[in-house]
Amino acid sequence: MRRLAHISDLHFGRTNPAVVEGLITELNRDRPDLVIASGDFTMRARKLEYAAARAFLARLDAPWIAVPGNHDISPFHLVQRFLRPFARYRRYIAPSTEPTHLDDEIGIVCLNTVRTWAPEADWSQGKIRRRQIVQAEARLAAMPAHVFRIVVGHHPFMPPPWDEEARLVGRADLALAAFRRQGVGLTLAGHLHRHYARFAEADASGAANDTVDRGVMRGRRGHLLAVQAGSATSTRLRGSEPNAYNRIVIADGAATVTVRLWHGSGWRDAE
Repeated sequence: MRRLAHISDLHFGRTNPAVVEGLITELNRDRPDLVIASGDFTMRARKLEYAAARAFLARLDAPWIAVPGNHDISPFHLVQRFLRPFARYRRYIAPSTEPTHLDDEIGIVCLNTVRTWAPEADWSQGKIRRRQIVQAEARLAAMPAHVFRIVVGHHPFMPPPWDEEARLVGRADLALAAFRRQGVGLTLAGHLHRHYARFAEADASGAANDTVDRGVMRGRRGHLLAVQAGSATSTRLRGSEPNAYNRIVIADGAATVTVRLWHGSGWRDAE
């Protein structure tokens, strides 16, 4: 069994200090085997914001793995953005923007979905290059057959159930097809500051083969469940949704994902 915590969109520079302290307390009390952070550690990629994010990570008792988000590259210093976009991320967070984790039960492949520019007004949207898909599939294929496979990115792979036309990471369809070929059980992402889960395939009746109910999502190896996390610590919330993160248990080839919500003085399971 592996116990994981999936956090996203911390946005240091726009955080609620009480939530930050509450999240550290919660994670250190729960002691997950691994914390997975799916990007947007900062608001504007400033040094002070990165230093605060690094101090947060240093206070976690559990090991962690992470990818950058679109807010983790500078929107102001264009020379830095185009020539050395991830220099501060590598200095303060981790040397790799696409790390891999492998143990005797789970295998995790991380993808950097951030774009430094785009031929459109909104540069915040993400994209996966074809080369990344080929490399990710090779990394997944090299893992032992029995491990539960997880892919982590910042931008969503599946749309929210309330907005089927929502913008996804570029080439999401090609990426999901590659992930399914390699038996991936979970994709984890953030960016939208809303928690939800969608299955990437359904049975002949059109219904998912596993369950998503009452804040608890369950998926099996080979039945790809795309899981989104809300904003863990930021004040930049969407609608009425509070700060949130996902508690994940991998056991016997299946994943159980429970949404944890901040209620002002602590965390509780979503209802």
